[in-house]
Amino acid sequence: MSDLSLNMSCSVFFIFSMVMLRYSFVENFSIMRQLKHILLIVLFICIGANAQIITPVKWQVSIEKKSDTDYLLTFNGTIEKDWHLYSQVTLKGGAAPLQLLFPNSKNNFSIIGKATESATTTKFNDVFGVNETFFIDKAQLQQRIVVTEPNHKLIQVELVYQVCKEVCVPQRTYFEFDISKLEGKNVKRFIPIKKETEKQSVVEKQTPVTENGLWSISFIAFLSGFAALLTPCVFPMIPMTVSFFTKQSKSKANGIKSAIIYGVSIILIYVFLGSVITLLFGSDALNALSTNVWFNLVFFVLLVVFASSFFGAFEIMLPNS
Repeated sequence: MSDLSLNMSCSVFFIFSMVMLRYSFVENFSIMRQLKHILLIVLFICIGANAQIITPVKWQVSIEKKSDTDYLLTFNGTIEKDWHLYSQVTLKGGAAPLQLLFPNSKNNFSIIGKATESATTTKFNDVFGVNETFFIDKAQLQQRIVVTEPNHKLIQVELVYQVCKEVCVPQRTYFEFDISKLEGKNVKRFIPIKKETEKQSVVEKQTPVTENGLWSISFIAFLSGFAALLTPCVFPMIPMTVSFFTKQSKSKANGIKSAIIYGVSIILIYVFLGSVITLLFGSDALNALSTNVWFNLVFFVLLVVFASSFFGAFEIMLPNS
């Protein structure tokens, strides 16, 4: 689970909880008090889960040019007190070893040997029954690479490791090194890199797209929207929505006007909220949010609350003006 999706789900639930606690929507005081307790418990669980995202090792990286094609990558880690970081040297049956992965090395650069390590400590582990080698306080890794593709300027490294205290925490950290600027930095995720030849082929493939093709895609999307009306969560709402506008409207024209405003408002609201979230958190934020376990648990609780009201456990009232 990403830090972004967890923070977003906690924020959504926090806003919902505050609204529920500010406006006493539920008429029955005892039910409202129980509902407040449920909301607070789930909120604390969400906050506690967020607090468990810990990073006991802070990394600083650098890149040094040895020759026109030879470079040295250095990883300096500062380990928090009482924690230890396992090295690359781990016997079978022990803890997970540290690994350096190079996802974009193919046809671009070669990894020369194994990364060298700074001083480590070796100690027998009574639980696993093996000797374990690990870093305390500080760790340094140095990896030599040779660039084989002259036009390649970015080195991506994924550091996979395990840190332990009373419990062990698996970690993944991502780094990018700019060869042209001789700079290294920590990143949240890798952005796929396309070579110039690949970019040209993509442009060539995109050229044949015509106006007819765009109309076809739009028409298919339009039909898919109608097909979505047949889903179990939407289809039963159609008679209710239609009857709402027909009963509330004094004339047919007034009903059609209200229905158009209703439909256009839904489109504008979803487009606006989607655009804001995309601008603030990135293009994959909504996908990460929809598949986030905490976000779905929050909505599970929300649906249970409304379902309980629907079956008569209590009545939800709009706040008095």
